[in-house]
Amino acid sequence: MARNEDTDTRKTYRLSRSRASVSAGVAMILLTFGGAGSPAQAKEEPDLTGVWTLYLEPGQNAMSAFAMQAPELPLTAEGKKRSDEYKKLLGPEAANPGTYCVAYGMPTMMEMAGAYPIEFIQKPDQVTIIYEVEGETRRVYLGARNLAPEDRIPSRQGYSSGHWEGNTLVVETDSLTDGEDQIIHPRSDQAKIVERFTLTKDAKGTRIIDYTMTMTDPVYYTQPVTSKRKWMPLPDGHIIDYNCSEEAWLKLLDLRRKQLRDGVPVTATMKDAFDYLPNQ
Repeated sequence: MARNEDTDTRKTYRLSRSRASVSAGVAMILLTFGGAGSPAQAKEEPDLTGVWTLYLEPGQNAMSAFAMQAPELPLTAEGKKRSDEYKKLLGPEAANPGTYCVAYGMPTMMEMAGAYPIEFIQKPDQVTIIYEVEGETRRVYLGARNLAPEDRIPSRQGYSSGHWEGNTLVVETDSLTDGEDQIIHPRSDQAKIVERFTLTKDAKGTRIIDYTMTMTDPVYYTQPVTSKRKWMPLPDGHIIDYNCSEEAWLKLLDLRRKQLRDGVPVTATMKDAFDYLPNQ
């Protein structure tokens, strides 16, 4: 067979295979979800996509809605010991992770949301949650997108796996690092968190995310601890950049630039930059 004839034959074969693959794919979709007029229809999950803020009850303002009473925690002896020690570490400025540009992690990120907006971006295999403060981002994986437990890397946020139960997104979080600095509910690295995000409406028809968090931790607590929040859409809402100031970084570069131009060793540190800034 001539080379050109052989090439034409291969092209025809590939084209026929491609058409067969497309036809098979379409057939599988129709079989799974049902074609036009078929009683089998694709199930649509509630869509959490959007920017949300704290839900206000009638006559309530944002400050009163977000006011949080420190819960009476059912601490174990070990949990009380760790909690008391951590309080002594906070210093006169009552330090918290956000003060030092550290992501809040779980569950603080969700418990604080509402004071600043929170955004949900929903796809079939993932829900992305972005809190405005420090642009802190969570990824909740759904279905086959999930990693095997042995492949999950512990972090402040942990690993979040979700599934739908009707109109409720249920999220289970594990693989956490120690979190003695969680503002409302401190925890150990043995904590497990279950969240429920239910999309509903109030009496006026306003869309609401009704949120419940339940955490179990055999190191810190004698029983599960919970918190609840409600969020409503933020009209024309956008997440605005809210990161640590770059002023100290730029000042550090200025100090090192001066050393470079003066012909001396470039040794300025971030501490030098902070010391140089006013009101530090």
